[in-house]
Amino acid sequence: MGDEAQTPGKESAVAGFLGIVRPRAGRVARACLLAPLAGAAALGAGCRSELNTFMDPSVVGRWEYTPTTVPILERLDIIEEDEGDFVETSEVLPEDLIPEAAAYELAPGDQVRVEIFDFLTAGALSTFERVIDARGFLSLPQLGVVQVAGQSAAQTEDTIARLLKEKGIIVQDPLVTVVPLSQRDATFTVFGAVGQVGRYVIPKPDYRLLDALTEAGGVSPSADYVYVIRQAALTDAAQSGLGAPAQPRDAEQPPADDGETLENLIDELTEPGDRSPSPAAFAATQPAGTEPAQPAQPERPVIDLPPDEPTSRPAQDEPEAGQWVFLDGRWVRVRGEAQVADGGLAEGAEPLVDAGPKAEDIVTQRVIKAPLAPLLQGNAAYNIVVRPGDAIRVPPPEAGLVYVTGPGAARPGVYNLPTNGRLTLTKVIAAAGGLSAIGVPNRTDLTRMVGEDRQATIRLNLRAIFEGAEPDVFLKPDDVVNIGTAWWAQPLAVIRNGFRTSYGFGFLLDRNFGNDVFGAPPTNFNR
Repeated sequence: MGDEAQTPGKESAVAGFLGIVRPRAGRVARACLLAPLAGAAALGAGCRSELNTFMDPSVVGRWEYTPTTVPILERLDIIEEDEGDFVETSEVLPEDLIPEAAAYELAPGDQVRVEIFDFLTAGALSTFERVIDARGFLSLPQLGVVQVAGQSAAQTEDTIARLLKEKGIIVQDPLVTVVPLSQRDATFTVFGAVGQVGRYVIPKPDYRLLDALTEAGGVSPSADYVYVIRQAALTDAAQSGLGAPAQPRDAEQPPADDGETLENLIDELTEPGDRSPSPAAFAATQPAGTEPAQPAQPERPVIDLPPDEPTSRPAQDEPEAGQWVFLDGRWVRVRGEAQVADGGLAEGAEPLVDAGPKAEDIVTQRVIKAPLAPLLQGNAAYNIVVRPGDAIRVPPPEAGLVYVTGPGAARPGVYNLPTNGRLTLTKVIAAAGGLSAIGVPNRTDLTRMVGEDRQATIRLNLRAIFEGAEPDVFLKPDDVVNIGTAWWAQPLAVIRNGFRTSYGFGFLLDRNFGNDVFGAPPTNFNR
């Protein structure tokens, strides 16, 4: 009886104790749960300028229903200068699709066969196979050397027949036949991303770009464009490929009649006043094929070209356009007004027109840009005719390495530029496994070489790029992408790792502290 009477009292005491402990445990549990959330919210509020979501700043993306279109930058203006294209390109023109059936003009290196009837032996045909030398001459018996470069086969026949008549070898109607055996000028060059780089012969006038690429062993489909470089000579010397007119060594040089020129030179030397002979006068007294002798004086006075206009002004006066000035050991021509003082030219002046020919004044080029994809698909609008001397270039894919580093990169390392397509900043981040748990996309540095020995670093907003708010960037060889972090990224990662989802949402608590928070587990399971 006594024990049974005491039982309700004990149960009441235990119930009362639990009624006091359990509310206190609940308040402690709620406080423990809300404390990290409040701290994370405070961190997020203090770092709103660096991230949009404080729980996981490494997650980037757009995830919106509205589509967006942004460009991809080839160049970063703030760190890279606009060097521009080395040459201007042009689109395919209608005249590029029309074949031109023109007579072949002989060139140095061509092998020809010359047949002359009744030449060395009466009533017989004399045959000679010759190679045109580098100067454009052809050597034949009794005729010496004949200038044939730049002439067609028919024109060469007329030239040889005329020489035979002039020398009295064949007086009446010489029968001459010239047959080109090899046409080295009727060729084109292919280089770049092709199967076989080399020089090929153009077999017919209607020889087109697809034929040339096929003969070169095919083309890499990764290329975007094919460039046809077509040069055009601006001077007769450049067009013939022979330079200045030259005479062969074995050709007889007739003596020049220098009497009148010598008299003019004597008149200039004996004329009163400070007047020196022009360089043309020096050159006229020199034998053919030699350079005119230069005076020993390091400085020469200004010389007027018209010899009949006397002048007595000193060399320090301002020369007129067209005058000659002795500068750096040679005679040069004055283009316009320039001050000449103490034997030199004024600073910033550009008075010389004959200081030497410029490359752009001798030869120029036209670069035809044809898209490769429609060309390979059979679009005839881009299948241009290949002309003699064309150079076809198929650009190879850009090769190089890109480096990804920093605590914000999931897999730092070295990545190759792809052979197909182009690598952008977002693509290399995806290849590197995205951002790490402590990565902050707003802190992304791009380091790029902007010279042979210079590099520049710029900070990019990777989050804005992924969201489509800022343009992406094409990466170049040797680019370094450094993804950074922040001091609050590590605590946020610890807080995120403290939460687990298993059959709902729960908060893991070490079992050694469970009784202190929630109280002792019940032991009476009978009631």
